[in-house]
Amino acid sequence: MNVPESLPQVLIFIAMLVPGISFVTVRTWFVGWRSPDYGAGSRILESLYVSAIFVIIYVGLGLAIFGLASELTGMVDLGSFENWVTNGWRNTPAWWIGLVSVVLLVGVPGGVAALMSWSRIATEVDADGNVTYKRRRVNRNQTVPRAWDMAAYGADTPRFVRVKTATGIYVGGWYDIEGYISTYPYERDMFIAHQWRMGKRGQFLEPIEDSLGVWVPINDDCHVEWIAAPPTTPRAIRSRSTHAE
Repeated sequence: MNVPESLPQVLIFIAMLVPGISFVTVRTWFVGWRSPDYGAGSRILESLYVSAIFVIIYVGLGLAIFGLASELTGMVDLGSFENWVTNGWRNTPAWWIGLVSVVLLVGVPGGVAALMSWSRIATEVDADGNVTYKRRRVNRNQTVPRAWDMAAYGADTPRFVRVKTATGIYVGGWYDIEGYISTYPYERDMFIAHQWRMGKRGQFLEPIEDSLGVWVPINDDCHVEWIAAPPTTPRAIRSRSTHAE
């Protein structure tokens, strides 16, 4: 990538990068760091992609409203679009150019990111099966390990795990050395190698035949329970899950 040398090249480079950086920065402030955010390449590509969208929108709106400038901008008698591109900035007050630049490059992308990231729609299912949707403040990802990570470090001990999803469905099974769990800095999820059939209230009914495991994403609306098995249970569970008995 060539380094911008002339003033127009520098301005184009700024216009193609600053909106995306503003959008990503504000979104990260609301939702925290996600796993793709730890790669510099992915952050730069995302910033360029977002900036390109804003630039396309700005150009389209600019072409649509060209010729409607007021006396405040000093651009009443600019004539054609070509004349505006050539001499428009000379007839425009510097403070106006600076204000518009800050609003378009920083304010608008940041405001859009805030509107898109500050809340989320949560799905709730009551005991009668009625589904309701509520808007809640987003649960911000922390940049340091949390209680989830501490619980995951102890999950190498065989135990039952029961997950209640956002829709009220229970998923669970026997979690042992064959299972996997993701911790900081990646998004929370787990792989349960020995899946069990679950009752409507989360009862462990029986191992699912021919199951090779189940992957469960752990989002903000999930509830996870670790359940210690009785001392005489692990061996029996292992045998049942492998259909030896």
